[in-house]
Amino acid sequence: TGSVLESVVSASANITGGNVLTGGLISATGNITGGNVNTGGLISATGTVTGSSLLGSVVSASGNVTGGNVNTGGLISATGNVNGGNVISSALVQGTTVSASGNVIGGNVTTGGQVSATANITGGNVLTGGLISATGTVTGSSLLGTVVSASANVTGGNILTGGQVSATGNITGGNLNTSGQLSTSGNLAAK
Repeated sequence: TGSVLESVVSASANITGGNVLTGGLISATGNITGGNVNTGGLISATGTVTGSSLLGSVVSASGNVTGGNVNTGGLISATGNVNGGNVISSALVQGTTVSASGNVIGGNVTTGGQVSATANITGGNVLTGGLISATGTVTGSSLLGTVVSASANVTGGNILTGGQVSATGNITGGNLNTSGQLSTSGNLAAK
C-alpha cells in the first residue's frame, strides 16, 4: 500500500500493479502484451510491425511497402516509377508522358494533339474531317472522293468515268477508241 524506493527492483515472477509510471525507459527482451499502446510520441521498431490496420494521418516508410491492396478515397502520388501488372481505372489515367513497351488496349484514343507511330497503324477505317498526308505511297483497292488531286504522274490500269476526262496538255496513247463521237474545235491530224 506504500512505495518501494530503490535503484533496482527485481522480481523473478509477475509484477501486478495498477500502473507503471516512469520518466525513463520500459525495456523487455520478450513480448509486451496489452490492450492498447497509446502514445503522444513515436512508436519505433527495427523489425516488422504486424497488425490488421495501421491508422493515422500519415503512414511513412523509407523502404518497400508490401500489402495485398492499396485502397484510398484520395490520391496515390509517386515521384518515381509505378510498376504493376495492370492499370485499371474507371476514370482518367493522366500524365505528361504515358509510356508502354507493350500493347495499349482501349476503347478510344482521343487527343487534341498528335498520334505518332514509327511502325504501321492497322485499323478498320481512317476517318478524318481534315487531310490525310503521306510522303510515301498510298496503296489501296480504291480511292474515293469528290476530288483526287496529284501534282505528279497518276499511274493506273484504267481510267473509268461516267463524266469527262479533261486535260489542258497533250493526251498520248496507243489508240483512241470510241463508240460515240470524236469532236474537236481544232485540226485533226494523222501521221
